[in-house]
Amino acid sequence: MLDVLPRNRLVTAATSIGQMPLKFFQSLFTTKWTKIQVSWLIAYVYTLYVALGALPPFRGTLIFSVAAASILLVFLYFFHSYLNLRLTTASKFLIIAAPISFIWEFIGVETGVPFGQYSYSNALGPQLGPVPLFIPLLWCALGYFCMEASDYYIMASALMVSLDLSFDPVFSSSLGLWTWTGQTQYFGVPLSNFFGWFIASLTFFTIFYFASKRKTKSSKYAIAFYYLFGLDNVAGDLASGSVALAAASFIIFTLSVVIVVLFHKRNEAMMMRASGTSAPSGLSAVSK
Repeated sequence: MLDVLPRNRLVTAATSIGQMPLKFFQSLFTTKWTKIQVSWLIAYVYTLYVALGALPPFRGTLIFSVAAASILLVFLYFFHSYLNLRLTTASKFLIIAAPISFIWEFIGVETGVPFGQYSYSNALGPQLGPVPLFIPLLWCALGYFCMEASDYYIMASALMVSLDLSFDPVFSSSLGLWTWTGQTQYFGVPLSNFFGWFIASLTFFTIFYFASKRKTKSSKYAIAFYYLFGLDNVAGDLASGSVALAAASFIIFTLSVVIVVLFHKRNEAMMMRASGTSAPSGLSAVSK
């Protein structure tokens, strides 16, 4: 009897562990998903798709190409912003961010200010003047997701720069989507480009804020998406053969997310103290 009891407990424990995957999948179907959770789940699937594009079986194929991933990102942005923001607010962001980013790009290509001397190739499709029509839409998509992952618009601008630090060297040097013609300091990209990204992003974020009066607040779902998307860029850097750029990108994205979480936790703690309640600990302090 003494041997039977432990044996029964082992069998029960093993059975319980074996049922865990089944219970997990059952919970996926029984949980009541909100539209916000569903939209972010779709966004996470997108990051998985981009990650697969860096693997040898898929890398270089049309479906997993940079062009396809970029177009899908823009569609994801439209779906996501119009689902989670009010129609008016999402439209205001598009109407403001697209023209402002186009103007900055036009000035940049024609004068070299503030990004540096560069020119676009024909790989990005139809152009209006020297700027591909697709570029402002890409600015909007990146701007939206950075905005959703930030507590401040100035922080969203910094997150935009973090993204560009990773993909610009690959898109310009390796893929030839645009060409830098002046002096470069960061993996074939001039440092002035990153200053330009910050200024251009902050410009349309600021105008959007005054037009909509919307205060941005980071979301745990958005922060997770930003980091996963950042890791996709790290994988892309590795796939392009630049280990040093991948290492730099990983450090940049990790530090960026840590800073975003710390600022948000501080803000949440301040709000909790003001309301007379205690702040939750860990990443759970980040609002949905």
